[in-house]
Amino acid sequence: MKRYALWLLAILAILTAALSGLHFLSPSASLVTGIFIAGLSDPGPPPIAQGVITEEDWPHFEAASIKLTKVLQTKFPTGSKAEVLKSTLTDQHFRPVDPPPSDCIPPDQPAPAGVVSYQCLTARQEDERKRTLVYKWGGSFCVSTISIVWSSDETNALTHIQGDYHGRCL
Repeated sequence: MKRYALWLLAILAILTAALSGLHFLSPSASLVTGIFIAGLSDPGPPPIAQGVITEEDWPHFEAASIKLTKVLQTKFPTGSKAEVLKSTLTDQHFRPVDPPPSDCIPPDQPAPAGVVSYQCLTARQEDERKRTLVYKWGGSFCVSTISIVWSSDETNALTHIQGDYHGRCL
């Protein structure tokens, strides 16, 4: 068994070295290498969406989001603790949504023309951002994303949960 593992490791090392060498010979080979590596490292959907979100759901994001929301509502019914939801999702590699940059433009001010800028979030949007966790997978040309947003009451019990699945390609 050890011998097979060593052979597999050696083959992977040779393949990696060959692909790395191509990078220096051709810019297009660099792109192919990136696509190959991204394909190998694609983790697929998170455990909570396994069997719920499939390849057939790709262009049917709204229907897939409804399926995902139903699963979430079953696993985390109203009254469940929001901390259990957050812990479960974090363990499955969901991450918080990044805040906008500190130099963002306030929501009530127009963005300057010809300058790349970010609009600041309203108080409501900022509150929702803090109650949202995101998981992304894919990588070659297309990326799939699951966003889960929830609401809770003053005792931190869930009052609402919703899943959103969408994707985009370059």
